Amino acid sequence: MDTSSLPEPLRARMEQQAARSTWETVRDFIEGFVADTSGLDEVRTGLQQTADYSTRSLHTALAAIDAILVEPQPEGTLLRLVAGHGGWDLDHDPTDAGAAVFLHELAGMVRAVIEQTESR
Repeated sequence: MDTSSLPEPLRARMEQQAARSTWETVRDFIEGFVADTSGLDEVRTGLQQTADYSTRSLHTALAAIDAILVEPQPEGTLLRLVAGHGGWDLDHDPTDAGAAVFLHELAGMVRAVIEQTESR
């Protein structure tokens, strides 16, 4: 994407976001869409509202979630992302494995919202 015609503050913000690590991208996404929600319906609504404006950030987050899930992570990383940063209750399986299940479900939800929005 040619960003040369964009205002400098917007170009700088885009470069800053592109330079974030995969972990930071997922953390920020979870803090923005999962933390302080009352359930998956509210998460889905937030995703859809974002997609109605643009799916760019959702594509970025989805790629980061997929990358986090396929690469081995230090013990506790996935749990910290979901339960710590997302505040999500993993009482049924408060482990990295339980957090991975949640992240797979979240990725599926993001994917479905993107597909639904882009097929309109």
